[in-house]
Amino acid sequence: MSGNENTSDHELKELEKKYAEILSRQPESNAFSLLANVLYRQGEADKAIGVLIRGLGYNKNNVTARFLLGKIYYERWMIDQARKEMEKVLENTPDNLEAAKLLSQIYKSEDKWEEALETLNIAYSFHGTEESVLGEIEEIKKEILKTEAISSKQVFETPLGSRKANNIEIDVSSKDNEVYTETMANLYIEQGLYNKARKIIERIYINETERNLAIEKLEKTKLNKMNLTAGLSSKE
Repeated sequence: MSGNENTSDHELKELEKKYAEILSRQPESNAFSLLANVLYRQGEADKAIGVLIRGLGYNKNNVTARFLLGKIYYERWMIDQARKEMEKVLENTPDNLEAAKLLSQIYKSEDKWEEALETLNIAYSFHGTEESVLGEIEEIKKEILKTEAISSKQVFETPLGSRKANNIEIDVSSKDNEVYTETMANLYIEQGLYNKARKIIERIYINETERNLAIEKLEKTKLNKMNLTAGLSSKE
């Protein structure tokens, strides 16, 4: 079937009749995909869904039909069904760029940023010249960094306890790829890597008062650990 979007209503009706006749004689024919597309272009999405579901019962690996079914589901905000169809499309054709883009959109709508990133990374491995894909990948990376920062800014914990941090502003505009979070600072503190922990604190706290309090807490933790190592109690 021609992909010409300017096909007249009369021509679409003729094509609908043609493919319907083929299916009446050969229900297992891949013509179901063409019929569903004609119905979809005529605004008959419900009929298209029925044709696609029946046809996929005979032709499970018809990725064109499965993509159209997933697309219709997505347009109707039937997210679970749309996701399942796009995942199946990419299982069979991992280089399907349009399916990867749509699946990525679905994952983002569900706040599944890591899955969205992985999907586009795989697509980009097949389509390295697609600058639009690279741009989307960078945007998702920024969102992941932002989400990580927001989720970790509520509490700053050390091995000696925790301090509630209210209204802490986090700088997530770093241009490098290293992630600076309080979780990482805590890990460095536990390992005795105080300089690295301080570096993270200085990066994530924009508010000077909050930053100084965090550094003061770090220094106390460092001193207490040194005292404990020397055999002294933390009170001495």
